[in-house]
Amino acid sequence: MSFWVVSTAMAVIALFFVIGNAVSVKTKGYINSVLVAVIVFLALMYSGIVPPDITATAGLTGMVGTFVIPFCIVDVASTLKLKELKSEWKTALVIVVATLGIAVICATVGVAAIGRARAVGAIGPLGGALLATTISQQMAAAMNAPDVAVFVMIVLVLQMLIGLPIASICLKQYIKAIRANGELAAHCEQLAAKAPAAAAAAQTEVKRSAFSRYVESDYWVFFKVAVVASIAYFVGTWLAPVTKNIINATLCYLIFGVVAAELGLLERSPLAKARSQGIIYFALFSLLLSTFASVTLDVMMSQILPAVAIILMAAVGMLVFSALLAKVLKISPWLAMGISMCCYIGYPGSQIVAEEVIRGTTDLTEEENKTCTQMIVPRMVLGYFVAAITSILAASVAVGFMF
Repeated sequence: MSFWVVSTAMAVIALFFVIGNAVSVKTKGYINSVLVAVIVFLALMYSGIVPPDITATAGLTGMVGTFVIPFCIVDVASTLKLKELKSEWKTALVIVVATLGIAVICATVGVAAIGRARAVGAIGPLGGALLATTISQQMAAAMNAPDVAVFVMIVLVLQMLIGLPIASICLKQYIKAIRANGELAAHCEQLAAKAPAAAAAAQTEVKRSAFSRYVESDYWVFFKVAVVASIAYFVGTWLAPVTKNIINATLCYLIFGVVAAELGLLERSPLAKARSQGIIYFALFSLLLSTFASVTLDVMMSQILPAVAIILMAAVGMLVFSALLAKVLKISPWLAMGISMCCYIGYPGSQIVAEEVIRGTTDLTEEENKTCTQMIVPRMVLGYFVAAITSILAASVAVGFMF
């Protein structure tokens, strides 16, 4: 009888994140818990102690592949308020400029260091989307360059390992800076002042529905999340071929989640209200482990040096470009550099790293914790979706110069 069954696999995966969380708390958020969990998983997987398909054995892969990602995106989107998003054009511009930094470095220093095909082909995955990586891979396959096709995939896999600690440090420094200059305290006061009005509005929404007392339950909230996700899926699937996948189901989950929450059809953070956030996000985190399971050790080692080289070079370009833009926009350079790392860590990494840094900063008060969450998490999530679009556009242009 095999040791690896659903319960044992689930326990071991949970242990990975327990270890990661302990390290994150011990280092006050400077070392990201997810990065630690991934490193522990890779070490045990390549040593043969745990199987590569441990997340599939636990049944978590099936959850992620079906409803977890749509529900999580709708859940996060519900926290984005349109009135506040008017000021978030700066977040979008940071990602655009960061992508420009990637392209400049890859097309100059990168070409000189690792060759044109690899350096230019890496622009897509470094920008942050799997589809952008696929565009580069298809061009490499068409030009009979399988080594380049493997390389861009390795870049996509490894860039998160480098992006996570950089993002953690930047966001940690941002929290430290806004505490020191009084900005966090001011935002806490604003949040406290808005609390009574928000509570009254929420109570009004409840009274507005005549049959709410009959249907109000965890199941009702879950039902509404599922309906919003379903509508977004069908609309996104219909628009994907028309827009060449620029507008797709994933993007529609975000849009429809925001709209549904703004119209009062969906609660803010509905998964938490439905008391299902824990298991769903646990399954989501497991997706990060399964991403690395498909890469063998031999392939990883053969491509790791040039991949790490281009990732580090591009990271310098992103950080420099975003920091300079921050000076122009008069925003925190630490926040801008943290947002720029959304290109590397994607989703759910962009959300996870923000939440982990906040949770790892153990000396925050409850009010400061809530305020930091509102100030950072929505921007990091929005940053990913902007990066997903810009990376596709960048890859579409870059492939014409690969060979």
